[in-house]
Amino acid sequence: MQLRHQSRFISIICLAISVLALAAVAQPPVGSQTNAFQEVQLGNQALNQGRNDEAIQHFDKATNMLPTNAFMQINLANALEQKYVPGDDKPENAMLADEAIKHYQRAMELNASSISSHNAAKSIAYIYAQRNNFDEAREYYDKATQLDPTDPQPYYYTALIDWTLVSQFRKQERTRLGLKPAEFLADKDHKACIVVRGKNWSNLEDSIEKVNKALELEPKYGEAVTIMNLIYLERADVECDDPAARKSDLKTADEWARKLVALKQMKAAHPKKKDDDDDQ
Repeated sequence: MQLRHQSRFISIICLAISVLALAAVAQPPVGSQTNAFQEVQLGNQALNQGRNDEAIQHFDKATNMLPTNAFMQINLANALEQKYVPGDDKPENAMLADEAIKHYQRAMELNASSISSHNAAKSIAYIYAQRNNFDEAREYYDKATQLDPTDPQPYYYTALIDWTLVSQFRKQERTRLGLKPAEFLADKDHKACIVVRGKNWSNLEDSIEKVNKALELEPKYGEAVTIMNLIYLERADVECDDPAARKSDLKTADEWARKLVALKQMKAAHPKKKDDDDDQ
């Protein structure tokens, strides 16, 4: 799953508010504040220069100096997340993910500002999704939505998880049945089609609802337009007893494909605007 870009701005946000966060601690010794701030500066420098291990060490020291400062927790969690490699099952890599989640959760427990808790929830969801812990990922995307209902990303990524689950099961059945690309499930095995539909339908409906919400908030959200096309292609394959509904779904999928082409053409014609839209 391509979820990585969702957290691209978290480190920037964390760096900008770290200084302010030092004042939010319940009257720590002045020396602790000063030393923690110095460690954060050193951590930021190391992170900017690609020395991730060194950055983690500095942020860890800052967190130990100010353990009740939520933003110290986020700085450390963000550095750990950046070192984490999705898809790598080595124990040390799994430990990085666990540690990042722990510090993001701690930041949320410490009542960080809504924007920081929101970004922490998205980061936790991202890590869980990359580890195929989809229930936990959806839980934290839901938390992110509650913290900021105006952010289209959690809606989109929840839909992406739904589509991933739907697609995996359907493709397994198609492979088992030896279907050709142009064939539909019901053409080969009606009972198998019914089974797939029963397992996938609620996820398909939920994904459509979530993408519509994302597009309501950001009409030029290219990834959301793409996934809507794929969702309707999935749905067409499980219209087991209704050829007219299948035809309608395929038509809708084609309409979304055309919208994507138009969106890409518009962004290509306005590259500066494209960069702004890609940040959504």
